[in-house]
Amino acid sequence: MLTRRSLLTSVAAAGAATFVLPSLALADPPDQSTPEGWLARLAAHRDDVAAVFSDGAGRRFGHLADRSLVVASAIKVVHLLAYTTAVAEGRLDPDEQVRVGDWDARHPYIGDGAVGKGNHHTALTYLGVPCDEYGVAKNPDQRVPLRNIAEMMIFISDNSAADYLRARLGDRALRAAAARGGWRMPDVRMFGGEVLLLYFPEYCPPPGSPVAVRRAAGDALSNRFACDPSFRAKVLPRAAEKPPSVEAIMAWTELSGRGSAAQLFRMHQEISVSRDRAAVLAQEILGVPLSGDKPPGSKALLYKGGNLPGCLVLGFDVLWPDRRPGTSTIFLKNCTPEDFAHVPVLQRMCIDALFVPGTFAALERALGH
Repeated sequence: MLTRRSLLTSVAAAGAATFVLPSLALADPPDQSTPEGWLARLAAHRDDVAAVFSDGAGRRFGHLADRSLVVASAIKVVHLLAYTTAVAEGRLDPDEQVRVGDWDARHPYIGDGAVGKGNHHTALTYLGVPCDEYGVAKNPDQRVPLRNIAEMMIFISDNSAADYLRARLGDRALRAAAARGGWRMPDVRMFGGEVLLLYFPEYCPPPGSPVAVRRAAGDALSNRFACDPSFRAKVLPRAAEKPPSVEAIMAWTELSGRGSAAQLFRMHQEISVSRDRAAVLAQEILGVPLSGDKPPGSKALLYKGGNLPGCLVLGFDVLWPDRRPGTSTIFLKNCTPEDFAHVPVLQRMCIDALFVPGTFAALERALGH
């Protein structure tokens, strides 16, 4: 039986896994089922890691913090703050009843998990919306509250929820939200558009084109999928007839939206430290997925992560009643199957580092600081 706790536990580990692929294997890999194994893995491959850790009590370090890396679904904290800002300012009503078919229009059937188990399929199932194996509602006129779409973007890391909110809010609102955290011009794209570029490479701009050109190409495909039934009808046949190779998927990952550990850290800090209504609403949503794992004495544990083939991103905040929050962001590239299999251990270690000085020091040493 799919319960709220089992659902959130299963999806919180790393965010939205878009594709399952073989990835880098390490020689003599450590046992990453233990914190010591993870510390050994990080220490042996420091160039694979970018991170910022601050426990809110005076301890802080950064490691390759300004390096631009694939940010994956962790960027959805930008979409979330843009949404909660619009709610706080009265521009959006969280109780608005949204037609599920309009949300589905941002879901290109595939690219968010195995058929029958994709994130959008999981989100609709959780909300009690009957859907087919591709995560398309059987009754497109069924309605759900707008707040549920924002929640599914975080709880389930549903890509189509992020795309729906971006289409509703506009890029200006997302840029303004990111600017609160000092993140200028965040690399926000339509997640569905990126998936469609993978399956329809003929629409990709020439290699070496500016990021803005690729983003525009993906956004155009996302809008075409949303508005053109004849194009939608081509997607599943193309996926069946011309599935992308492993090499194509890995190259596609490298061209995905990027950010740095420092940028994501500042975004998390802005949300966790601020006390205005928009930030508090964002805290309430980010505090749900790992609510049962918050440290003793803390007010809340905020979390959003993401992953793509070979890439993992985690972001945490621990809110305390009597001092500044602790925040950690960590990016890992060249991920192995063992990395993905043991994400919960890394996750726990990153949380512990924000309130256990010994764990903080161990991570700092592992990364050479």
